[in-house]
Amino acid sequence: MFSITDVFLLISAAFGVYGLSTSGRRRILTCKLFCDIFFAIYLYFLGGYTGTMSAGIAALGALIQLSSPDKYLGKTLKIRIVMAVILSAAGILVLARNLTDIYPFISVVVSRFGELSSRTLVIRAGFLTACIPWMIYNYSNEFYLALGFNFLMVIALLTGIVRNERNVKKDQVL
Repeated sequence: MFSITDVFLLISAAFGVYGLSTSGRRRILTCKLFCDIFFAIYLYFLGGYTGTMSAGIAALGALIQLSSPDKYLGKTLKIRIVMAVILSAAGILVLARNLTDIYPFISVVVSRFGELSSRTLVIRAGFLTACIPWMIYNYSNEFYLALGFNFLMVIALLTGIVRNERNVKKDQVL
């Protein structure tokens, strides 16, 4: 039976599916920001505090990415990576009780590297790679609805790659 807590996951899924199947760096990252915020709230109510902190770190990274114009991405590169690593290490030291609790933090760092690009294919590939540790975390903690959410995100990512990346012009081979 669904509870009021599950509404946060449904809202998060709506932002995630739309954002990952659409085109444009800003649109993808805006939807990811809201997706991460609602997912963090959902995990907090479930008691997944390492997942909550990881989703919060991911939301902070998306916010920084959105506030950085494309021409300044290179100038904020180091600080974004350093912040993700430091906050993830702090989260591991404070909240992690077992190996499974480390997986969301790994996911945050992986997706942060994906967000550093202005190319939507690289962003989607980073998010797709980051889904694997989240799936392990959600399965190990018996967050099965959240695991279904991860499968939905994988489908949205693959759909976005197929729909939007096939229209991108390829480099000419000389």
